[in-house]
Amino acid sequence: MSMRLSAPIDHDPSNERAADPPVEIQAPLDTMPAASFESSNVHSALYDMGKAELYVRYLRDGPDAIYQCWGVPPDTWDGLVDASSKGSYINHNIAYSFPYSKLSAGDFPAGGRGLDNDLARRFVATP
Repeated sequence: MSMRLSAPIDHDPSNERAADPPVEIQAPLDTMPAASFESSNVHSALYDMGKAELYVRYLRDGPDAIYQCWGVPPDTWDGLVDASSKGSYINHNIAYSFPYSKLSAGDFPAGGRGLDNDLARRFVATP
């Protein structure tokens, strides 16, 4: 299996906000959509429909680089999941459109162990 190399993902620095790590990630249902990707830049993502927040774990910044983006609509999540190039989709549709902060697993309660949602806990705790 070969991975297609794509351009690195650049986030608009003017959209960066001070990290205010979530005390909990909450979804309106028992589960939240999450996906692992075969991508040269993006490891996985988790979408909180209740808060319209997208969490993206990148490969380029190491296994502990998680970006939290606010105000992301569900159709943007669907577009990311369906995109043939995750990095290109993020560059064109997310990175310059939504405020974000860079987090690490350590920013979450007990490295994810305190999260009520199993998917969120696995996303945060599993590089």
